[in-house]
Amino acid sequence: MSIHPLFTLSVENSTASIILTPCPGTKEADLVNSLQQIKDAGAVALLTFMTQRELDKNQLSDIGKASEAQGLQWFHLPIVDDEAPGNPFLKAWKSAGPIVHDLIAQGKTIAVHCKGGSGRTGLISAQILIERGESLAPLMARIQAVRPNAFMHLCHRDYLTDLANSLK
Repeated sequence: MSIHPLFTLSVENSTASIILTPCPGTKEADLVNSLQQIKDAGAVALLTFMTQRELDKNQLSDIGKASEAQGLQWFHLPIVDDEAPGNPFLKAWKSAGPIVHDLIAQGKTIAVHCKGGSGRTGLISAQILIERGESLAPLMARIQAVRPNAFMHLCHRDYLTDLANSLK
């Protein structure tokens, strides 16, 4: 069986973790095997940051159903590649965010992905941790230790800085 790449990040002051990963089904393993490996790694939920257009282009329009068939709670939180989160993400996060934070508070593992597993994946992993009270600079370093290409876009760094400042 082919291995789907998974990069685990611990959540401070918690037994929870966040698995950062490229899009399931786009690397060596097919969609079902990728999702099974994510589930086997302990994830109870999968957060998808690709737009519907990207999912369709990559023949992954059924990722939500496939995730749920594997027993993963699925959240579609679309962000346009190389951009900061816009209204589609912000609207979806209003309902998904509290659920995600509750899972983390329970010590559960969540998996997050965009296409390549670095840009939007690192961005929203950082957002989750900022919302939990972690400081921006140290958490960015922790994320870049496992996903070195995270935070390459100025708009991502600006978004996180604005978020961190708004929560002070």
